[in-house]
Amino acid sequence: MKKMLLLCLTLLLSITLAACGTSDDSNTEDNAANDSNSNETAEDNNEDTNSEGENENTDTNDNTDTTENKDDLDLTSVSLSAEDAMDAFLEHFPGSSLSSIQLDEENGELVYDIDGYDDSMEYSAEIDQSGDVIAEEREQIESDEQYNELVLGDYITAEEALSIASEASETEGITARGWSLEFENGSPVYEINFEDMGSQEVDVYIDAESGEQLHVEVDD
Repeated sequence: MKKMLLLCLTLLLSITLAACGTSDDSNTEDNAANDSNSNETAEDNNEDTNSEGENENTDTNDNTDTTENKDDLDLTSVSLSAEDAMDAFLEHFPGSSLSSIQLDEENGELVYDIDGYDDSMEYSAEIDQSGDVIAEEREQIESDEQYNELVLGDYITAEEALSIASEASETEGITARGWSLEFENGSPVYEINFEDMGSQEVDVYIDAESGEQLHVEVDD
């Protein structure tokens, strides 16, 4: 009887120990799985944070580059002169005459925008500092359209117009960003645009034939 009772106790103890071992193994595996998931989540979060940081840095650099490029633009020392830009236009549109020319910033580069015409068509072209036509338009002339031809040899140069415009008190401390030459009320007129990073804008109008300052417009 005692042997039977001892055998039962031994069997019960063996079952209990086996159950405890299985539970410990299961808990160990669960803990390992949880640790693995936590590490993967942390790595994913770090990757997302790094990606966002890289994007923010890229955007900041792009904006900085654009601002720096605009500040570096110098209207007084362009690679392609107004005369050469007009020659490129006339070569692209043979037999045409010139009606206006403009030099302005586009995507961080100085670009000429020139208009012209002939007996039946009007033309527009954008010309970069290499003298290449990068965009153009052609349109049929309407019967009531009137044009005046620009003759650069009869006018002061764009550099001279810039110098005169810079003497206006309203332009002090402001950078020239662009200019245009076209007819206003039958006379050729330079319009020199000064801009202080968007906070203030000043336009100075110069008579292209006499070099006289006509008037100044200030837009705060």
